Amino acid sequence: MKKLPKGKETKKGVTKIKTVKEAKNRKNVMGIRAKLLLAFALPVFFVILLGVVTYSQTADSLEKHYKESTMQILGKTSDYMEILLLEVETIAYDLSQDTDLVSYFSGTPEEGVDFDYVDRKMNSYLGTNEYVESGYFIAINGNDHISTNQEISFDGDAYAKFVDSHDYVEIMARNRKAWLGESDFLSQYRQEPENPYDNRKMTIVRRVDNVLTGQDIGFIILEVRSSVMDKQLEEINLGDNSTVVIIAQDNTELAKPEDYPATLEEKIITSGNAYQKMQQSVDKSGSFNLIYRGQEYWMCYYYVGDLGNSIVGLIPKATMMEQANDIRTNTIMIVAILTVIMAVLATLMALSIGKNIQNIMVGVQQASRGDLTVEIKTKSKDEFATLCGGINDMVAAVGELIAKVSEGAGQVDLAVNKVGEMNTRVCEVTEGISSAILQIHGGAECQKEGAKNCLDNMDDLADKITCVAENTEEMQKISNSVKGLVSSGIGIMDELNTTSEMTNKSLNEIVRELEDLGTAVGDINKIIQVISEIADQTNLLSLNASIEAARAGEAGKGFAVVAGEVKNLADQSLKAAVQIQRIISEVESFSTAVRQHAEQTGDALESQKLAVSNAVGAFSDMDNHLEQLAENIDGIVVETQAILHAKDATLGAIQSISLIIEQNTEVTTNIGGDVEKQKKQVEELALCADNLLAVSNQLKVAVSSFKTERTR
Repeated sequence: MKKLPKGKETKKGVTKIKTVKEAKNRKNVMGIRAKLLLAFALPVFFVILLGVVTYSQTADSLEKHYKESTMQILGKTSDYMEILLLEVETIAYDLSQDTDLVSYFSGTPEEGVDFDYVDRKMNSYLGTNEYVESGYFIAINGNDHISTNQEISFDGDAYAKFVDSHDYVEIMARNRKAWLGESDFLSQYRQEPENPYDNRKMTIVRRVDNVLTGQDIGFIILEVRSSVMDKQLEEINLGDNSTVVIIAQDNTELAKPEDYPATLEEKIITSGNAYQKMQQSVDKSGSFNLIYRGQEYWMCYYYVGDLGNSIVGLIPKATMMEQANDIRTNTIMIVAILTVIMAVLATLMALSIGKNIQNIMVGVQQASRGDLTVEIKTKSKDEFATLCGGINDMVAAVGELIAKVSEGAGQVDLAVNKVGEMNTRVCEVTEGISSAILQIHGGAECQKEGAKNCLDNMDDLADKITCVAENTEEMQKISNSVKGLVSSGIGIMDELNTTSEMTNKSLNEIVRELEDLGTAVGDINKIIQVISEIADQTNLLSLNASIEAARAGEAGKGFAVVAGEVKNLADQSLKAAVQIQRIISEVESFSTAVRQHAEQTGDALESQKLAVSNAVGAFSDMDNHLEQLAENIDGIVVETQAILHAKDATLGAIQSISLIIEQNTEVTTNIGGDVEKQKKQVEELALCADNLLAVSNQLKVAVSSFKTERTR
């Protein structure tokens, strides 16, 4: 009897099932709670990542959209302000060209034009204008100055004060006109305001000269209505805490009252580097990032046409990113709430799972020690309930299996005895099968040799049949080629016959045309005879004319010259007629020779046509014979193909027979080997029966250690 594997025997010879170590003694790298927290942390991480990506993309999109919309607002406002300020410039220009105003302040007023007249005229012109609030005229000569503002009246030193003011510096620097954010000159005549920024008004100063003399006569000052500018500033909404500044040509800033700095010395835009970059830029619009009052701002600007004024907007970065910051705050709140919820869920799930696993571990350990009456209980209604039920069923099934194994151990003893008896009978039958297989193997060897000889003879016959088939196919190809050549020759002969007929027609046409040419030559001869007669008559006339001219003396000299020229022309005509007649004679000779050659060529073509007809007949007979030859060769090819198919089928059958014989030989050889193996297996079976009997005894002892009946 064989020994059991080492470690399976106890001192009493009873096998003991190894139990698993308890879970609390195991050293886990990571517990279930930690794994659940990690699993719940992954979606939280991706939510955070999604929030970061969304915030970044939203921030970029909002910033881009905000900047585009802001630039559009400034652009539209700039266009409107350009129209407004151009209207004011037009008014200033019209006043500078007013005839009464210019003539009066030039010292050459027309009749009825005095200071009261021009003063009323200017007040009337500006009084109803919706854009101009007040207008002024500062005269260079004299003490008469015009003011449409009742709160301001000028004294005799008005021009001197104007020259000393910043207004004069600006207008002289720009030669003709200048836009100011505040008139330094007018501020001297105004009362001191409570708010120093109340005097800021968009003002244009324009030089006025006498067109005839080119001499300066004064300056026109127009102030744009404060309500118009305030309305423009109020309508430009660039967001919370944003600032809009209108910068005049003299760098004076105009803004909403709440946006002005505390002191006049402090500037909103014009004192910073961004404004210097803006002035250095050649673009009509643009933007910069800057720090203003300790915060990050985005500055955008738009020039008002070509007037030198500009609109500047200051928007805090926080305002631009307000919506994106709301998204960031909401995302942080959602992630925080989600993290707390998932942490609580993970903890509760870990506790529930840990308790269920602990119950299962205790039950499994009891079952591993041999107590198959254990029952695992759980309060869970999830997969753990199914798992516990499955384990209970498994333990019960194992208990039933142990009981059946115990009952079947006795039956194994009886089966072992029967196996021994059957083993003896199998040995006797195996000896008889072995001798029969030896006889079959000898007959298979003889069949294999005969099949090999038959296959060799069929291979020789197949080679000969293949050679005949190839020669027949070659003859078929040659026949088809000759047939094609004959058909081609017939076609060539037909074309040659057609060409001969066309050539014959052409020759007949040439002969006909030569006959027409002879007729025409005859007509030309007649015309030449007429020309010769005319030349003879002309000679006679010229001779008579010469005689008459000689008789006339001096009076007939001119006529004698004409008669000589006529005689020369008659001689030349006669010579030409003789030369033409000679050429015509040569043409007649050449035409006669050509016609003879054409007739000879026509005879030759008739002979050629007859020869071509004979050749066509010969080719037709050859084609008929080749048709019969091709039909005979086709028949031979068909028969040869049938022989080839039969040859292939015969070869296949013989090869199949040979293959079957070889397979039979191999099978008999394999059967012999299998019989020998079977004998050895029978011997091993006897040995296994002995071992099985010993194992059956050990199985009875092992099964007796299990407890399979539950206490009620």
